[in-house]
Amino acid sequence: MRRLTPVLILLVACTESPAPEDAPLPLEPTPVDLAFCKGEPIADAIGKPVSTIQSQLPERSRVLGPDDIATQDYRIDRLNVFVNGSGIIQSLTCG
Repeated sequence: MRRLTPVLILLVACTESPAPEDAPLPLEPTPVDLAFCKGEPIADAIGKPVSTIQSQLPERSRVLGPDDIATQDYRIDRLNVFVNGSGIIQSLTCG
């Protein structure tokens, strides 16, 4: 029996565990505090073309399209403006 113990432990470790139930998604997106990255003045620009607010963007901001490459560093003072392929603002975040 002692020789079978390691084998049994390995077999138990390799068995599938049931997948956790997916948590329901919130119906409304969580509001983002844009005060950290000076994005409050343009918070209502979602759904508008980015060209209409280009001159109002804070100094540390970046506009990111669906296929754009961006660094993964987190900067609380940077405003991220996410646009779709047509240049319509989809979301605003700090980071």
